[in-house]
Amino acid sequence: MKKIVSTLLIVLLILAIFTSILFAEEIKSTFQNEPDGFRGLKWGDALAEDMVFVGTISCEGSSYYRKDDKLNIGSADLDYIFYIFNLYSNQFYKVRLIFTGKYNYDILKIIFEGRFGEPIWKAEDGYSLQWMGEIEPHKARIYLHFYPEKQRGSLQIVSEEIHRETPEYDKQKEVEKAKEDF
Repeated sequence: MKKIVSTLLIVLLILAIFTSILFAEEIKSTFQNEPDGFRGLKWGDALAEDMVFVGTISCEGSSYYRKDDKLNIGSADLDYIFYIFNLYSNQFYKVRLIFTGKYNYDILKIIFEGRFGEPIWKAEDGYSLQWMGEIEPHKARIYLHFYPEKQRGSLQIVSEEIHRETPEYDKQKEVEKAKEDF
């Protein structure tokens, strides 16, 4: 009787291990295409040599564009692509793409749903979508917005690991930065 019970326990243990491995693989496969950067830049990278400074927005960081960047994703035409680096450590953490027209929004929506699946959040009007991995820590969050009244839209891919730095975020760095100005 003991042998039957111990054999049964071993079989149950093996089944439990096998089931947990399958379940872990299923979870791991969710949002596999989660971006770890954009066009050769990984989250946290320093500036690339081909970047041109646009300006600093204190709530976001320093914004740059690339001289020879392709202004399209698939058939969607883009007006601008801005690479945003946090204020103090100058790490790449966000890309913002600006486009015009519902046609380009529709194409981007098709591309991103095909690549990342259904958005995890959709506005009632259907013009704001968000993608994010289901397992933490997330690598990135993706936002696609279209403003019909302006016929303009934006697509943002933001690192969840590298955060923006604002003057309010690190007051001491602002004090240090101003030392030599007196």
